[in-house]
Amino acid sequence: MEEKEESAHRSFDVIGQIAVVSFNRKVKRKEAIEFAKRVILKNKHIKSVFMKVGKIEGEERKAKLRFLYGENRSVTRHVENGCVFEVDIRKVFFTPRLSSERKRVRDQVKKGEDVLDMFCGVGPFSVPIAKVAGSVYAIDINADAIRLLKKNLSLNHIENVTAMRMDARRAPEEIKLKFDRIIMNLPAKAIEFLPYALRMCKSKCVIHLYSFVYLKDKDDGIKDTEKKIRDSLVGVKVKSIKYFKAGEVAPHMLRVCFDITLKKD
Repeated sequence: MEEKEESAHRSFDVIGQIAVVSFNRKVKRKEAIEFAKRVILKNKHIKSVFMKVGKIEGEERKAKLRFLYGENRSVTRHVENGCVFEVDIRKVFFTPRLSSERKRVRDQVKKGEDVLDMFCGVGPFSVPIAKVAGSVYAIDINADAIRLLKKNLSLNHIENVTAMRMDARRAPEEIKLKFDRIIMNLPAKAIEFLPYALRMCKSKCVIHLYSFVYLKDKDDGIKDTEKKIRDSLVGVKVKSIKYFKAGEVAPHMLRVCFDITLKKD
């Protein structure tokens, strides 16, 4: 959940009992702490406030955060789409802004499908999908993400998810299975991993690929990204590619999901 307070320069995401504040301009620490105090005062369920101090970088996608006010703890439990997730905001990537998008994908899953979540994090796609799918393989290079995913599988009484720590490039050799549906929620680099995903697709498969798209002129950025995707879809037949906007991440920058449906030869 995203909240806005007092100014467009200040907004915060709520993850469980933690608020993560973003400032779109430089602020003094004293000003940031005063804002954090007001957040807790006006939102009784929030116990801790952190501030983003840099971009999420690296393959493990760990956020750069600074504690501001309240209880200095980064672990919380977040409820979404009927599931509970334990999250450590310092060690794993998690955004509540994709709640509706994750539900959109989950609602497409058919009973009994075999699903691969290539960059699973703590399981916000994998856990709810497992309640419908036949099996889910959830992989991530971040050891803390896999540790927390296993915790979340237990919290939600899920038994049909296989959690594996690995580089997604190794997945075709390590897993040796084919899937009905593949989720690729790594917007900065997902297109680079398409060749590996294609090796794991059944002849009829749906890929949900997320990408950051810069809107240069209307939807031209989306068209450019779709072309890059099509150029990477080598050796398969494409039935359709549809796109869904999944929120603004920066001025003129969107997170977009491309639903790629492959068809049988």
